Amino acid sequence: MNGYDISSVQSSLNPASVPSDFVGIKVTEGIGYINPTWETQAKQTLSAGKHLLLYHFITNDSVIEQANFFLNVAKNYVNQSILALDFETGTIGNEIPYITLAHRVQAEVWLDYVSARTNGRPVIYMNAATAREFDWTSTASKYGLWLAQYANTDTTGYQSQPWRGNSSYGAWNRPTIYQYTSTGSLDNWDGELDLNLAYLSEEEWQEMAGVARKSENNNTITSDLEDDELMKFTYEIIDAKTGKSQGTIYYYDGNKVVALSHEDQLKIIRQIYKDTTGKDLKQYSWRTDAPWYVRFMQAINQKAPEIAWK
Repeated sequence: MNGYDISSVQSSLNPASVPSDFVGIKVTEGIGYINPTWETQAKQTLSAGKHLLLYHFITNDSVIEQANFFLNVAKNYVNQSILALDFETGTIGNEIPYITLAHRVQAEVWLDYVSARTNGRPVIYMNAATAREFDWTSTASKYGLWLAQYANTDTTGYQSQPWRGNSSYGAWNRPTIYQYTSTGSLDNWDGELDLNLAYLSEEEWQEMAGVARKSENNNTITSDLEDDELMKFTYEIIDAKTGKSQGTIYYYDGNKVVALSHEDQLKIIRQIYKDTTGKDLKQYSWRTDAPWYVRFMQAINQKAPEIAWK
């Protein structure tokens, strides 16, 4: 599928007139900004029989507040569109000046939160360098990548096989949506456009928007995250001889066990879980003479914990 994405910069663009299979539209940023023309353009997109993608630009504000803000603004279009998180740096207001591990964790929290409340499967937008800089394994196991990577700045129309480089996409095998230029040129629009190629079928697009699951559940936005939707917890190992902890806290993120290497890692994980669910993250103390931690590692088919980098 061919498509372009727009923001208030293209406020006068009518998606019904500019050729595409889908249109991505910026809806919100942070916890206060709303694109003034997003809904008009969203209606024009759907009325023209095109697929719709709606995205939120992340900032340093509370990630749960941002997710709720986005969902409240876009609520009438949930399950009519794929939802996306624009994960990149910026220099205006409370935008993120540079990306850290904490921001990576917060991005996944946003995706989990939005997915659980909409029955859809959002995507995350980032450039190739960011995709390779951090370990996105947990995120990639659940959500697609909307990748930005440009061969050059030459003016171009849609491309069926755009240049994708020779480097990896980090934890992803390939992008779900590929933004290959910011200097696109299309009929009925005089300015430059970001052009994208979505590697999706009609059925896959609908599934990611949550259309089928909305019909099954008859519920657009759920009210609470269930613990079994976020099977995450921490544990410590107690030496049976001394009755004391061995000192390391282990975190299961729903995908793998990680040995935390700094107390601040535990603090931010607990805080984000509390913000997301309203509950405390479960903590277990397993003794060496009843090694349930070994049985758990066997159950998830992991030989040894990963070590969180400092």
